[in-house]
Amino acid sequence: MSNFFQLFVAWGVLLLVVLSFYLIDKVNVIYRKHTGPEIPKTYDDGLFADLSGKTLWDAMSGIPVPGYPADLLEKLRPHYEPVVRQHIERLFMQGRQDGAKGTQNVPSNVGKFPTPRGSLESWLPMHHVASLYQVGFDDAQHPEQWLVNQQTLDQVVAMLYARTGLILSEPYSSHLMERKLPELGDELSNEGAQAETAQASDTAALTHETQTETLGSESSLSPPSQQVPA
Repeated sequence: MSNFFQLFVAWGVLLLVVLSFYLIDKVNVIYRKHTGPEIPKTYDDGLFADLSGKTLWDAMSGIPVPGYPADLLEKLRPHYEPVVRQHIERLFMQGRQDGAKGTQNVPSNVGKFPTPRGSLESWLPMHHVASLYQVGFDDAQHPEQWLVNQQTLDQVVAMLYARTGLILSEPYSSHLMERKLPELGDELSNEGAQAETAQASDTAALTHETQTETLGSESSLSPPSQQVPA
């Protein structure tokens, strides 16, 4: 009897262990579903120390910041430019995506962007942010107005770069708003072909009129035929 009882207890303990593992696994599955994928840790870019966001913008815009002399900020500008570039491109693309969907939203003027040493928070003036978003929105909604949108984009970017003392190597529209010019060339070639066709038609008509006038002149000048008596 004691052996049977011990065997019964052993099977009971084994069953409880298996059930415990099953419950633990189910809990882990539910937890992963609700928490989502694990986000890797991001670290602030130590090159800029405690400069980030609006403080960084103010420093780059020429507003004195204690502990950051002008020569140090000048050395930081080449590392700051890629962050500003990412911020500008994100705002434009966000506007273009919303324009394609037909839903307009309010963009944020703060964002965190990756750098070779971690990440850095960027801040841009709200009126420039709204302009960048709007030109992307308009580019999707009214592609036929691409020349106006192109000028607006380049003007806003030029103001941001000038404000922060950054060097603008090329207009942003050259890679954000590419347009295929062969369509314009086709139109010009079609217009040229039509002009050549019209010119050829006019030439042919003029030649025909000239020939008709010549034949008429010859007919009037030719003497009447004489009959020879038999």
